[in-house]
Amino acid sequence: MTYFNSDPGADVIDRVRGEISQVKGIMVENIERVLDRGERLDLLVDKTDLLQGEAFAFRREATRARRVMWWKNVRMWFIMGGIVAAIIFLVVLLTVGIQ
Repeated sequence: MTYFNSDPGADVIDRVRGEISQVKGIMVENIERVLDRGERLDLLVDKTDLLQGEAFAFRREATRARRVMWWKNVRMWFIMGGIVAAIIFLVVLLTVGIQ
């Protein structure tokens, strides 16, 4: 027993064990960080997929709204054209006179 207590090689072994313990602690910490990063990446991928679906739905609804507004605009122009044509017809009718 005194041999192991006074052996200078025992200090080297303890030092190496301490370094191994430190390296092991660092590796465990790094693995935890990688796993945590992987979870965050999965969450980011899920959010990206959701955002892509919402963007597709937005584009579809925007296109539909643009078409609806275009048809409303065309209808308004036809109505305004009809009113102008009716006014011109009445003015011509009044100037020519009804016989």
